[in-house]
Amino acid sequence: MKKILNLIILITLIVACKQSSEQSAETTDLQTRKQEIQRQIDSLNALLIQIDSKLQATGDKKLPEIEAMPVKKQAFAHFIELQGSIDTDGNVLVVPEVMGSVKKIYVEEGDKVKKSSVLMLLDDTVLRNQISEVKTQYDLAETAYERQQRLWNQKIGSEMAYLQAKTQKEALEKKLKTLQSQLAKFKVKAPISGTLDDLMIKEGEMAAPQKPVARLVNLDQVYMQADVSETYMSQIKKGTETVIDFPSLGQQIRANVSYVGNFIHPTNRTFKIRINLLNLDGVLKPNLTGNIKIKDFEAPEAIVLPLSLIQEDRHGNNYVYVLTPVPGEKGVYSAKKQIVKTGKVYKNQAMITEGLQEGVLIATGSARGLTEGDQVTVKKYQDEKNI
Repeated sequence: MKKILNLIILITLIVACKQSSEQSAETTDLQTRKQEIQRQIDSLNALLIQIDSKLQATGDKKLPEIEAMPVKKQAFAHFIELQGSIDTDGNVLVVPEVMGSVKKIYVEEGDKVKKSSVLMLLDDTVLRNQISEVKTQYDLAETAYERQQRLWNQKIGSEMAYLQAKTQKEALEKKLKTLQSQLAKFKVKAPISGTLDDLMIKEGEMAAPQKPVARLVNLDQVYMQADVSETYMSQIKKGTETVIDFPSLGQQIRANVSYVGNFIHPTNRTFKIRINLLNLDGVLKPNLTGNIKIKDFEAPEAIVLPLSLIQEDRHGNNYVYVLTPVPGEKGVYSAKKQIVKTGKVYKNQAMITEGLQEGVLIATGSARGLTEGDQVTVKKYQDEKNI
């Protein structure tokens, strides 16, 4: 039994020694591999250092590319923009002067009529009967007057009878003229020359002075009317040149201000202007809206920049970034913050009054990401019209 136990112990010791030997060999192998990898890493680091040194020596730096443009002078104009509408003095409602049923209509919608031409006739039967009756009385009074006059000339009869006959005859004469003038009012006439745009009554219907029966429109002469802020009172005079754009018609008309109002409305602080327009082709209709542009400032040569390029710092100063070449480094520019002063602004374009000279290169693309002293390269010049 003792021999068997010793044999087991011996076998166990032999196995343990074998495992320890294998582990020692594996550890040695891993250490060898680690040392080899470390030597490779050191070699690569040394190579990177050499490459960086060469790059620095040649000055090849990776700088951001941005777009830029040179400052140029150009014409600049500022316009006052208003909205107005077309109106006309030739838009007239025809209203009868007397009451009566419509006996006859002589025109139709769309007809062109002349001033004082008869549009319709009202029933004048009652008035004509009155005129006939008065005329009969007048004829008798005239005969009586002529006889009394002959007698009076012969010194026969009384003066009172002569005067009564004369008075009766003159009174009936005046009454007859009054009735005849009233008879003319039963003919409804055109107050202006134009086109019958709307016929508002039919034959047999009752017409009255309070009710329009037709609309006449003459569009040969129209005008544009607009309300203008009192701020521009000194810039707008009679004769000021304007450009009127009609988007719905796709056309523009140049005309001068015909009238400037003398009253400022207390509610909205505006005054009226009127621009007379010829409209022989009839395309301008009443209530048609249009945009009025009035030039109030013009500079033949000015430095103009898009508003998108002008930034504002925390002190309220406007500035742009000017690019200046870096000495000794070809194609490399340094960004410098340049304070500028702006004048009038129109259509997102601002006139620069101070701070920039013609020919200076300013940053456009990515300008808002720059800071003072940044070095950049210029990708391309950009036309300010396309910004």
